[in-house]
Amino acid sequence: MSMTPQPETDAAVEQIASGAVSSRRSFVRTVALGAAALGAAAATGTALASAAGASESMTSSSGGASAAGSAEATLSAADTQLLLFLHGVSTAAQQALQAGADQSYLTSTYAERLREFSRHHRDQAARLAKLLPTDVAATSVANPSLLAQMNGRIGGAGSQTALLGVVAEYEETLSATFIDALAEAEHFTVAEAIAGCAPILGQQAASLGADAGEPQPQWLPAFAPTTGALTPAAFPIR
Repeated sequence: MSMTPQPETDAAVEQIASGAVSSRRSFVRTVALGAAALGAAAATGTALASAAGASESMTSSSGGASAAGSAEATLSAADTQLLLFLHGVSTAAQQALQAGADQSYLTSTYAERLREFSRHHRDQAARLAKLLPTDVAATSVANPSLLAQMNGRIGGAGSQTALLGVVAEYEETLSATFIDALAEAEHFTVAEAIAGCAPILGQQAASLGADAGEPQPQWLPAFAPTTGALTPAAFPIR
């Protein structure tokens, strides 16, 4: 038995997650991103870059070669539609946040923060696209309904605090969407890709909520229900 002390963050995670197995914090721990996606790191965004990089791996949980090819061969119609939907909303978020970063009233710090988060959405969309047949992925575009809605709200925010709050709300919605999608995935590589993206969205929601000055219980809730998750019915792919 190792006598090496556990990092302090492990103790903090255990305390936070105790009795809240359906919480976002417990979920993030379960998918092995650990303390990097929790607590102060989530509030400050300091762990976002490394965690986003972790989501790019396409290897299977058994440590084998890239799973993209095998997933393409066995992808069900349901998984194809699920991936197309998640790819579309990720691309919409990428484009909307990139446009939001260009608002003249943002400080350079927050403009770059939004650009960074936009790149995370881009990378997540690319990961999801790798699981789709090439010809199908080539036809997938930003979800038009969501992009129009996000652009309208971001464009009408009018101030830095209001804009951060709007984007935080969308990140929370996307986090709920990806957590909800886990229950819909049929192939393990599809679930693996979704699980790699979801914690990053939760981090971004927490970081922006803190930046917007929202109370901690609001941006890092004890429980993370999937209420409010986006659906293909409300935001059709085409």
